[in-house]
Amino acid sequence: MTGAALQTIIRNESLRLGFDLCRFTPVSEAPHADFFDAWIDAGRAGEMSYLERNREKRRFPARLAEPSAAPFQTMVVLGVDYHQYDLPPALRDDPSRGVIASYAWGDDYHELIRPLLYELDALIRAHTGRTSLGKGLVDTGPVLERDWAAAAGLGFTGKNCCTIRPGVGSWLLLAVLLIPEKLCDPASAVAAGPQPAFRKTMTCGRCTRCLVACPTDAFVGAYDLDPQRCISYWTIESRSIIPRALRARFGNRIFGCDICQGVCPYNRHLPERAPLLAGLHAHQARVAPPLLEGFDPSRPYWLDQAAFSAQFARSPIKRAKRAGMLRNVCVALGNWADASTVPALTQALRDPEPVVRVHAAWATGRVLAKWTHAPAAALLRTALDCEPDARVRDELQLALAGIP
Repeated sequence: MTGAALQTIIRNESLRLGFDLCRFTPVSEAPHADFFDAWIDAGRAGEMSYLERNREKRRFPARLAEPSAAPFQTMVVLGVDYHQYDLPPALRDDPSRGVIASYAWGDDYHELIRPLLYELDALIRAHTGRTSLGKGLVDTGPVLERDWAAAAGLGFTGKNCCTIRPGVGSWLLLAVLLIPEKLCDPASAVAAGPQPAFRKTMTCGRCTRCLVACPTDAFVGAYDLDPQRCISYWTIESRSIIPRALRARFGNRIFGCDICQGVCPYNRHLPERAPLLAGLHAHQARVAPPLLEGFDPSRPYWLDQAAFSAQFARSPIKRAKRAGMLRNVCVALGNWADASTVPALTQALRDPEPVVRVHAAWATGRVLAKWTHAPAAALLRTALDCEPDARVRDELQLALAGIP
């Protein structure tokens, strides 16, 4: 069977499985491995220590093959378009609701896509007789997916560091499958396919909307993101105390941030759609939940681990963990700073996790500063009297002093 014929079979099967895009590229050295190494050496990874591991395999993905297996020669690069609809401003801008990044409206894409890669590899093995396994990765292994998406012609990397495909935008989940079959000419940067490949030189032009729109100034420059100033990093990856200077800039975003994608011209006027993968379809309770809902005794999912696990079963939101999400919610409550938040903040100030109590103290201080709210002041003083953690005590004292 020719490489072109097998490409067609793989492409058709990938569509049947629920992938929107499928391209091919020879396995070689990652084009931006030097930039990635410098980025890591500059300390940009923060708490994402997993990015520091297997750096040689990120540079040379062929080394991901088992020693006894045939070397990988082709990378199948797959894309899932998860765009559904734009969040209505009435929800997005309502300070009483917590905004969740749109990729997390449905189930966890890692768990949805990973078994599909196994299926795709099984189909290839059935046609070629290969006995060794391919290597499927969904954004958790040591592969620079955006490099390979650009090399394969699936899209180009935008200034917001997202893969962009004209006509589709940047609402793309990427996955790769490394296989030993040779399906494309290593001398060619982009494999042949039924859709025209995007030139490797394609860029965002002079547009800087994403860089300007970022509320925390997380972009050091075009194509260069500092995660430790990024809302997504703090609300998903980090387990630490969010820097005070950044909290007020988060608004009501409690899990991730779509701002740099939302302003991108390539993402404007996209039609509403249902993703091919049914598991990605939005659960309405996860789109923009009322911030105070999870404090209700009937479903206290911000306060109780069992309720949290039930509320976000199969959801990527579980990655932030209950304490991390309650921390994020407290920041959003502080940015709302409505007097109605005080009962919820009272509960958060009693949480067993100090990281939660720090942000609850800050949020209560915001209510006090905005309304000169006597119950908020009393709550802070009572909490200070019995608080054992020095970090929380410092935050309570700043709140009482009116320091934002």
